[in-house]
Amino acid sequence: MKKTISIFCLFVVLLFPSFAGAQAVTFDLQRGLETAFWKAFSEPEEFKACEIFQLLGYNTAEISMIGKITPRPSKIIVEAEACEIPADFRNIKVICTNVLYYNLTIERVVFDFPDCRIDLDELKNGRLRFLAGDRINVKTEVSQRDILKVFDLFAKASALSRLRLKLDDEVASLKGRVKKGVFVVEFNLKGSTQLVDPKKVVFRCDRLLLNGSPMPRNAVNSIFSRINPVFDATKTWLNLNIASINIKSGFVETIATIERKKG
Repeated sequence: MKKTISIFCLFVVLLFPSFAGAQAVTFDLQRGLETAFWKAFSEPEEFKACEIFQLLGYNTAEISMIGKITPRPSKIIVEAEACEIPADFRNIKVICTNVLYYNLTIERVVFDFPDCRIDLDELKNGRLRFLAGDRINVKTEVSQRDILKVFDLFAKASALSRLRLKLDDEVASLKGRVKKGVFVVEFNLKGSTQLVDPKKVVFRCDRLLLNGSPMPRNAVNSIFSRINPVFDATKTWLNLNIASINIKSGFVETIATIERKKG
């Protein structure tokens, strides 16, 4: 019986060699992509060496700062859409979980590398090297819990205490206390994010209560004119363009593109 099974297996391999080979290549390619992306996303030097930013036209001085934006995820999943030509991909999607970015943990980040080419020889050695690529699409989801952790760090320097944050669809509510001289004032504000242009995000405050009393609109505008924009991509070295930023139940979602450097 065992001999019959062995002969049958040999027959299948001889009859369908291309099928057996394709299965092996697909498995190795998937595993190779996962290994290489994990290494590149975890080690700043490997992230610099992956060549995607060089292809996008960033100079040496800018690329030297890549260590600051290396994703550093706790887990990744790679989904690749291959083309007929080996090494070419319609898209490579890398889904990252718990990405550490400065003092912020981003619960989920999805990177898309459309119409790209990878060096397969380098990939076999566990290294990610792009041969072609013209942009990176990025979607981030930052949880309510992790945003509040950043607020807590800010609070220590701003005489704020007892901060409580709640994110609902298109509405953010922040409550707490602020110390003004010898007085401690309860505050309660509600508002939402607004994309002014692809480079700037502002926070639009719809209501601000101090000790339960609403502040006049001109006073609210004056306060937030000093805070806004809450994000300004023109102050970064990346050519980052934001397509949308939305407050959802429990998290903030941002969709953006890192594009070719102009000039």
